[in-house]
Amino acid sequence: MSLDPNCIFCKIIKNQIPASRVLVTDRVVAFLDINPVNHGHILLVPREHYPTLADLPEDLAADAASHLPALCRAVRAATKADGLNVIVNLGRIAGQTIDHVHWHIIPRFHNDGVHWPWPHKPYADDEMGQLRFRIARELGTGPAED
Repeated sequence: MSLDPNCIFCKIIKNQIPASRVLVTDRVVAFLDINPVNHGHILLVPREHYPTLADLPEDLAADAASHLPALCRAVRAATKADGLNVIVNLGRIAGQTIDHVHWHIIPRFHNDGVHWPWPHKPYADDEMGQLRFRIARELGTGPAED
């Protein structure tokens, strides 16, 4: 298993830093965030060190993601949340502050003061079609049929 000795999540995984763990498997650990958006905010972290979701092997990504439904049900029930956000940030510009891929499971409540003010940016002319083609080409699949 590859770990980064300077990574706070790797230190948590190695039990060098305490954490309020809620799930431990041979491939992932989930624990309460010490800087929560709302109480009950959980981080799901692969035990192996990969900087972003794009770097994660598909089998490990699938294994980690398989725990999300149960974690969501548990957080929602334990906190009586009105809803949840499940978020993965890739890169500093997207809000990633720790270079070890992780999922945020954030309980949400009516009037919790947390806002998601993303503006909509409509496509011009055939921009959507062109971008669809470029992304599909990168995937090696060609454009998907409608």
